[in-house]
Amino acid sequence: MKDKKANKKKIYVSAIVMALVGGALLNVVRAARVDAWGPERPTYTNESPADHAVFNSITNNQGVGDERNFVRVAEVSEVEGVRNDYVDELHIQGGKDYEVIIYYHNDASVSLNYADVDFVGVARQTSVAADFPDALAEGERGEVKAIIASTTTDPEKVWDEAYFVADEKVKLAYISGSAKIYNDWSLSGSGVSATELFSEDGAYIGVRELNGIIPGCDEFSGAVVFRVKATKVIEPSATFEMDKEVSVDGGATWANEAKMNPGEEAEFRITYRNTGNVTQAITVVDTLENGEGMNYVAGSARIVANGTETIVKSEDGGELFKGGVSAGEIKPGETAEVYYKVKIAEGEAIACGKTLMYNLAGVSSSTVGEGGATSGVATSHDKVQIEVNRDDKSCLPAELPSTGPAEVVLAGVILAGLVVGVFYYVNSKQTLKKLEAQAMGGSLDKTQEM
Repeated sequence: MKDKKANKKKIYVSAIVMALVGGALLNVVRAARVDAWGPERPTYTNESPADHAVFNSITNNQGVGDERNFVRVAEVSEVEGVRNDYVDELHIQGGKDYEVIIYYHNDASVSLNYADVDFVGVARQTSVAADFPDALAEGERGEVKAIIASTTTDPEKVWDEAYFVADEKVKLAYISGSAKIYNDWSLSGSGVSATELFSEDGAYIGVRELNGIIPGCDEFSGAVVFRVKATKVIEPSATFEMDKEVSVDGGATWANEAKMNPGEEAEFRITYRNTGNVTQAITVVDTLENGEGMNYVAGSARIVANGTETIVKSEDGGELFKGGVSAGEIKPGETAEVYYKVKIAEGEAIACGKTLMYNLAGVSSSTVGEGGATSGVATSHDKVQIEVNRDDKSCLPAELPSTGPAEVVLAGVILAGLVVGVFYYVNSKQTLKKLEAQAMGGSLDKTQEM
C-alpha cells in the first residue's frame, strides 16, 4: 500500500505541474532564504509523511522541493505557450504582467483521512490569504506573501514570501479574474474570489468545491494562482516654456528685438508651451517696463489657446496689464499665445537720437489636479528690446551758435598764418630777381631793390 501511494505521488505531482505551468514549476530556483517562511515547525519527507494534518512541511517534494518555500513568482511570457520559471525573487518593470503561485499540500498520511481515526489527517476550514505591494519605488524590494490556515492543523497557519524588486517606480494591481485554483479534481481551473483571497481571513480552497476541506496526501494538493500588472509611475512634471517676441511687419517675422521710428506700430507675442505631462492653468501678465512713449493700441489684445481665439474686451488691455489675464487650462503638448499691439509716440514724447525701450512679460503656471484643484505655481519671464531713433528736423538747432572764447582763439591762429604767408611770399620774390640779374651779368641798383 505504501509503495502504491509513493508511485501515485509521482503521478499526481506531475499532473499538477503540467496543469499549472507546463513543466516550468520543475525549474524553480531553490535558493535558500532566511526568515521568509514560518513558523518554525517539524518537517517531514515523502517517505515519512506527517502523523497529523499540517501544511507544507515536507522538505523533499518531488515537484517543488522544500514545501516551506511555497510562494513563487514569474513574469508572464509574451510568447503563447511559453512560461517563464517561477523564482523566489524577481525584478519587475512597468508594462508587464506577473504571476504568483501559492502551492498547498496537506502532508498527513492518506491513512489518516478516515473515520476510524476520527479524520485526524483532514484539514478543515482551510483558506489561503495573499498580499502584494500596491506600489514600489525604484530599487525597492517588496514582499509577495501568502498564508495557508486551517482550524484543524498544527500549526494552524503557515506562511511564505517571494519578492518583487522594482527596476523603476511602479504601481501593482491585481488582474481581474486571474485568481484560480488548480488541482487534479473537477474544481481545477475554477475562479477564486479576489475579495476573499486578499482579505485577512482569506478564501476557502477545496478538492471538488471551495468548502475548506483538504484531505492528507499529495493527490489532494494543488495551487492558487493569480496575476498582477505593473505600471510605470510617471512623476508629475509641470514644466513649460515661454517666449516674448516682437513683429514690425504685420506678423511675417518675429524676433527678440526691433528697430523702430516714432509713430510706427509693433505687435508683441507671448508664447506658452506645456512641455510637462500634466494639465496646467496659466496666467499671462505684461508690463510696458521703461515703455514711456510706447502706447497700447486699444482693443488689440487677443488670446489664442486650444484652437480658439478670444479677444480681451478692454480698451486698455484689461487684466493683461493689471495682474494677469487667464489663458485657461493647457494640456501637455499644447500651446497658448497672447498678442497685442503698441504704437511708438511722436514728437517731444520721444527724445532725439536713440532710445532703448524694454517690454517685459511673465507667465504663471499652476498644476491642475482632480476636481480642478491647482497647486505648484511656477513663473517665468522674458522681454524684448525696442530701439527707437528720432532724427526729424525738430532735433536740429534753430540758429548758429554764438562766438565764444574758443572761436576767438581759432580766428587769431588763422590770421597769424596769413601774415606769415605774405612775408614769405614777398621775400621769395626779391630773391628770385637777384638771381636773374646775376645770371645776365648785370646787377641791380638799390632803387630796384625792394
